[in-house]
Amino acid sequence: MPMFLSAAGRALAIFCMGLCTLSSGRAQNQGPPIPDQNISQSIEAGDFYLEVFINDTSTEMIGAFRQLADGGLSATPQELHEVGLKADTKVREPNGSVRLEDVPGLDYRIDAATQRLYVTIDDSARAAKVIDISPKGTTDDKAQKPQSSYGAVLNYSLFAGSNDLMDGNVKPFQGISGGFDARFFSPYGTLNQSFTANMSDGELEGVKRLNTTWSYSDAERLITYRAGDFISGGLPWTRPVFLGGMQVQRNFSLRPDLVTLPVPILSGTAAVPSTLEVYTQNVRTYSGAVPSGPFEVTNFPVFSGQGEAQIVLRDTLGRETRTTLPFYSSSLLLQKGLIDFSADLGFPRRNYGTESNDYDGAPMGVATFRYGLTNWLTLEGHFEGGVDLLNGGIGAAFPLGAYGVASVAAAGSSHDGDTGMIVNGSVEVTHGNYTLFARLQQAFGSYDDIASVSADDELDPIFDPSGVTVFSPRVPRSLAQVTLSTPGPFDRSNLNFSYTQLDLDKGDDSKIIGASFSQSLFKSSSFYATAFTDLEDSKSFGVFAGLTIPFDNDINVSTGYEQTADGPAGFIDVAKSERQEEGSYGWRLRTSEGSNPDRSASASYRARYARIEGSVQQFNDTVRANAQVDGAIAVASGGVFATNRIDDAFAVVDVGAPDIDVSFENRPVGRTNRSGRILVPNLRSYEPNIVAIDPKNLPVDASVGSTRNVVVPADRSGVVINFDVEQTTASALVTLLDASGKALDAGLRGHVERTGKEFVIGYDGEAYISALGAQNDIVVDLQDGKSCRARFPYQAKQGTQVKIKSVVCS
Repeated sequence: MPMFLSAAGRALAIFCMGLCTLSSGRAQNQGPPIPDQNISQSIEAGDFYLEVFINDTSTEMIGAFRQLADGGLSATPQELHEVGLKADTKVREPNGSVRLEDVPGLDYRIDAATQRLYVTIDDSARAAKVIDISPKGTTDDKAQKPQSSYGAVLNYSLFAGSNDLMDGNVKPFQGISGGFDARFFSPYGTLNQSFTANMSDGELEGVKRLNTTWSYSDAERLITYRAGDFISGGLPWTRPVFLGGMQVQRNFSLRPDLVTLPVPILSGTAAVPSTLEVYTQNVRTYSGAVPSGPFEVTNFPVFSGQGEAQIVLRDTLGRETRTTLPFYSSSLLLQKGLIDFSADLGFPRRNYGTESNDYDGAPMGVATFRYGLTNWLTLEGHFEGGVDLLNGGIGAAFPLGAYGVASVAAAGSSHDGDTGMIVNGSVEVTHGNYTLFARLQQAFGSYDDIASVSADDELDPIFDPSGVTVFSPRVPRSLAQVTLSTPGPFDRSNLNFSYTQLDLDKGDDSKIIGASFSQSLFKSSSFYATAFTDLEDSKSFGVFAGLTIPFDNDINVSTGYEQTADGPAGFIDVAKSERQEEGSYGWRLRTSEGSNPDRSASASYRARYARIEGSVQQFNDTVRANAQVDGAIAVASGGVFATNRIDDAFAVVDVGAPDIDVSFENRPVGRTNRSGRILVPNLRSYEPNIVAIDPKNLPVDASVGSTRNVVVPADRSGVVINFDVEQTTASALVTLLDASGKALDAGLRGHVERTGKEFVIGYDGEAYISALGAQNDIVVDLQDGKSCRARFPYQAKQGTQVKIKSVVCS
C-alpha cells in the first residue's frame, strides 16, 4: 500500500529509508543502499520503499518495490496502480508481480542517494487519478444511525358543514366527519392504523377502516418489511394493486445521500500540475488541485433529465483548458451493480375506502426487480400469479446517448385457459429546449393480471347512461401517448402538445389531443392557455385561459376564462398563502360566473395546537358553511402534546428549563413549556436534522453540554433530544493568584482532586470550576513543568453565579 507524503514528511522519510530497508511485511531487513538500475546480479534480492516520480513530477507517494537478483525491479499490480501506473496483465510474473522492465513504453531509474524512483512513460500507460466530488456529510452526521423512541401519534381532520343557509330551517352543523391516522412507533417498527368516521345526530356511524400496516426498515441493508395493507411493487408497464399480506422491498430512500442514477465519468489529462474546477449546469461543484497526468472525476451532482458538465483546467501561468460533456440521467436507469426489488404475498383488496374488509379469497404473489447490469443497461422483470393465473414479463432500459432514454418490455399471461401478451415501449428525448416523450402499449389475445382477475364481477365494466365506459378493470387493448414541449414564439414562453389514445376492451375508444401555452410576464406574473378535445366525442372539450399575478405578503391574484360543454364561465381568485410557522394565517376569495355561479370565501389560521379553517360557499342558489380542524396528539417522553399534523417524524426536545427558544434547521419553532419541553414537528425520516437551543434564557448557574444536536429519526417516528441542562451545577468563578499575589497566567490547566474535573484559567486568573463540594482541593499545572495547589470552600446560591476571589495557589 503506497504511503502519502507531506513536504516535511517526505524529507524525514527519505532520511529514515537511507538508514534501513523494510520487507513487504513491514519487518526490518538490513541491507546495502539501493544502487543505480544497472545492479550486479550477485546482489541479494530485497524489498524497498521508494518515492515515485512520474515524468519528473512527484506523485507524493512511496511505493513498495522488490529488487530482483538479476537487477530488475518488480511490484504488485495493486501497488503500481495506486502510484499511478497501469498494471498490464500480459506482463505478470508467475507469482503475480509485474517487472517494470516488461511494461511497454516504461523507462525508469533509481536515485539511491534520495531513495527515489524516476519513471518515464506515456499517459496512455498511466492509471487515472480518481477524484470523487460527491458531497460528504459531517462526521457527526454520518455516525448517526436512525433512532426511534416509544410513543404514538394520532393525526385528525374534522369536518363539519351546515345545510342550505337560505333554507328557513337552518341547521349550523348537520354532523361531523373525520379522517384519522394513528401510529405507534418503537425501535422495532411502526404500526399504522387509519380510518374514517361520521357522527350524525349524536350517534357514531359510518366507520371505515383504511390501512392497517406494520413496517420496519433496515437502514444498513436498505430493506423495508411490511405486514398488513400495502401497494405491491411494480414497473411502468405493470399495474400495482392493493394487497393484504406481507412485503419485502428495497428502499433506497433510507439512504438519501445514495445516488442510484448512473453518473457519467469526466476524464481528462493535465500536462502539468493544475487547478481543476468542475461545473454542473453552470454551477461550480468542485475546485481543487490535480497532478499532471490523466484523471477521472466521479460522483458529481446529477439530476433527472438532460444536463451538461464542464471541466476547467488552469495551470500556474493562468492558461485555461475547457472540456464540456453533455449527459442524460433518468430514474429508469440504475447504477451498475445496484438491485431494486419487491417481493409481495397476500390477498387482493377491493373497494378500498368504501369497504373495510373486502379481500379476494385467492392469495396472490408478486415479484419485481431491476438490476443495473451496466451504467448503460438496466434489466427489469415482473412476475405475479396465484390460483389460475400466471403472469410474467421482462424489460430493459438504456440511454440514447446524451439525449434521452428508452425502454422496452414484453409480458405474457395465462388465466383459466386463456392466454395473452402485451408489448410496451417508451422513449424520452431532450435536445436543447425541446423535449419529446412517447409511449406505446399493445395487448394481444386475452391478457390478464391480478387487477383484472380479482375485480368484482359487477365492475367489469361500468357504463354511464350515454354508454361510455367509466371504469374497466381490464388491461387496455392499446395505449398511445405523445407529448412535445418546445420554446414558445416569445421570450420566456413555452408550448406543449399532447396526444393520448386509449382503446378499451369493449371498444370504447378515446383520442384526446391537447395544447397549452405559458408566458412569463413582469414581476413573476404568468399567462397560460390550454385547450383539449376528444376526437371520438365532440361534446368532450375544454378551453382555459388565465393570468396569475403575485403580490407582497404571499398574496396571489388569478383571473381567467373557461369554455366547456356546460357553457362559458369567468373567474377571479384572490388568495393569501398560509405558511408553516405558528401564528400564520391565510384567506381566499373566489367567484366563478357562468351558467352555474360558484362563489366562496375562506380563512385559515395555524395555531400552536391545530390548524383551523372556515368557509362559506354559494353554488347556484344553495349557500353552505363549512369548518375544518386539522391537528395531532402525540405521546412521547412521558408527555402528551397537542400540535399540528405530524406526517413524518418529530422530536420532543427536553431542555429542563422553561421559556428556552428552540430552532429547527435555523428556523425558530417556539419555546419550551413549564416542564422544559417542546415538540418539534416536520422532521425528515432517515436524514440528519439539526435542532438547537438558545441558552440566553438559561439560569446563570445552569450548565448545558451542547446547544446543537443532530438527530436521524427512523420511519415516521419520534425521538427524544435531551440537552442535559443542569440547573444546579455546583460551579463558581474562582480567581487564582500565585504566592506573590499575581494572577495566574491565562491558558494554564488544572483539575479538582476529588472529582478529576478539569478547568482552564482565563484572563485575570479567573477559572470556571464545576463539580465543587463544601471543601475543594485543586491542582494547577504551571509552565515550568511544576504544579501548585490551592484549597477553598464553596456554598451554592441557587440562581446566582458564585464568585470566589483571591485564592492563592502555592
